[in-house]
Amino acid sequence: MTDLPPSRQRQLEQWVQTSALPTAFKPSWVRLDRALTHKSVDAINNYEQLELLGDAVLRLAATECLQEHFPTASVGELSAVRSVLISDRTLAQLAQELNLAPCLAVAPGMTAGPSHLADALEAVVAVIYLETHTLRMVRAWLDDAMLRLAAIVRQDPARQNYKVALQELTQAHSKALPQYRTTEQQAVDGHPQRYASAVWFRETCWGSGHGPTKKQAEQAAAAAAYDRLRRTLTHE
Repeated sequence: MTDLPPSRQRQLEQWVQTSALPTAFKPSWVRLDRALTHKSVDAINNYEQLELLGDAVLRLAATECLQEHFPTASVGELSAVRSVLISDRTLAQLAQELNLAPCLAVAPGMTAGPSHLADALEAVVAVIYLETHTLRMVRAWLDDAMLRLAAIVRQDPARQNYKVALQELTQAHSKALPQYRTTEQQAVDGHPQRYASAVWFRETCWGSGHGPTKKQAEQAAAAAAYDRLRRTLTHE
């Protein structure tokens, strides 16, 4: 493996020092660089392979964390909370909190969107896991954040999956489903405003939203519509 340019290694070293990683973490700088490199920069040495591993590691780490701290919760509830914790939206938010964005190398003119940040965070988790092949350091790094987010999700009756919550709400009241009208905007891949979506029910638009993917735009629209429609249907 070739050495990294000094400026890139200094950038990664500074990030590790400020990211609250366990002091025992002594990464391969080349591997960490790969975890923070998009395929637009290097078609071979990029984060995709590490991201695949990190996705599985995060799922297991989140499961262990939730089962240990919420032993009386049902499997269905834990599964719903875990789904939110390991979603691209949550991971991108966490990546921003960890100041990962400035370290993510992308092609000139390209904007790193939420899905890219989520993938990069998963790749970094893989790098941490590969140091010991255990979850010890991964959980030491992320447990506090996962528990903080889990507490928020558990207090949300929709579990932040507003598409499902909205569907259950409309079916319970009228045996009908909401309809989504989603369009792709003129924006680059990963742009937070790439897709626009509006959710309709009974010939009325109840909410709209944007997102870097069609799914996230529809979730944003459903979130905007949920409380408004719930209040309306409750008083019918």
